[in-house]
Amino acid sequence: MQGRTPKHQARGSRVHFIGLVVNMALAAIKLVGGGVASSPALMADGVHSLSDGVTSLAGWISFRWAGKPADEDHHYGHGKAEALAAALVGLVLVTAGVLLIIDAMVGEDPRYARPMGILAISVAGVSVLVNAWLHKLAVTAGRDLQSPSLMALARDCYSDALASVLVIIGVGCSMADLPRAEILAAGVIGGLILFMGLKTLRGATDILMDRVPDPSLRAEITAKVELVEGVQGVERVGIHPLGHQLRVDMEISVDGDLSVRKGHAIAHKVEESIIASEALVVEVAVHVNPTDSSPLE
Repeated sequence: MQGRTPKHQARGSRVHFIGLVVNMALAAIKLVGGGVASSPALMADGVHSLSDGVTSLAGWISFRWAGKPADEDHHYGHGKAEALAAALVGLVLVTAGVLLIIDAMVGEDPRYARPMGILAISVAGVSVLVNAWLHKLAVTAGRDLQSPSLMALARDCYSDALASVLVIIGVGCSMADLPRAEILAAGVIGGLILFMGLKTLRGATDILMDRVPDPSLRAEITAKVELVEGVQGVERVGIHPLGHQLRVDMEISVDGDLSVRKGHAIAHKVEESIIASEALVVEVAVHVNPTDSSPLE
């Protein structure tokens, strides 16, 4: 069974660690800045970054765990550890989003002295720039490594950047004496966090429930296998997610008069054909059936 190379593993682990450090630093800056400036929107954004920091820690640990090979207790490896961490990310974001929406509903309009408003906007502006950079880093690595936890980190960065934009708008409106603008911004941030949490949770649940990412993949594999010399039919194809990778279990039919050695060679050709054509497939199990039904002598 193939898997991530040590180089890929190190790259993914490094991006998760960077995400952890950046999110915790942003959370500290936002919470302190929001407290000094008495900005509910910036405080909400700080809670968002704090939840991102916690989930980045979970993602970093799970990514390293998922890279472990199969052992006596985990015969198919540890790939679903990332999906488990992504589910945790989703639950944390959903909880944070709901709490922020409730807080926004009962919150009061802030009033800013000009320096405090500028402070809140400046902190939010730094957050937008940093999260845009981290999003690009995470989404590139996530696509290259087919990592659900890295893609969850990328979505968190994207939502955090949007939340910081809302902070800038909300604080600017409050400085212009527009009522309820910043409270509304804080509530929208909560709704954004809730949406991203539900999306992340759904993606993780799909992996944990063995949902095939592409329903058409079964037909594509069947068509490729039918072209392999010696294969007379494809009777069953089952696709089993192994975290970010896939295992294929299938049954094929061959001439019943062939020797065991020749049938075995055909099965190997089938395996090689699938792995060569489908980048996510790392393991193939082929059961060979004879095409005739004559009784054994």
